Amino acid sequence: MNFDIFSQFGNVFDTYKKMTDDAVARTQAFYAELEKAEARRVERAESAVEEMTKLQKETMAYSLQLGAEIRKASLETVQRVASTMKNPTSAV
Repeated sequence: MNFDIFSQFGNVFDTYKKMTDDAVARTQAFYAELEKAEARRVERAESAVEEMTKLQKETMAYSLQLGAEIRKASLETVQRVASTMKNPTSAV
């Protein structure tokens, strides 16, 4: 029986090369999927920030509107009280 150690080493090396090539291919596929997931995450985060900005702007506009209405109601009340003080008989 002829035992060739170099042919055995070649088989081991071929097996090792196949394993590392497969590992590299799986790692590349994993990183490609990870990149897609990160892009979707960033897209959702940007969308959420845009929505928060929109809601904050609407809140500020509503606050201004509400403040104006409160000032108007307050002024009308003061004017009614002042006119009542000038002419107490018209209050009844």
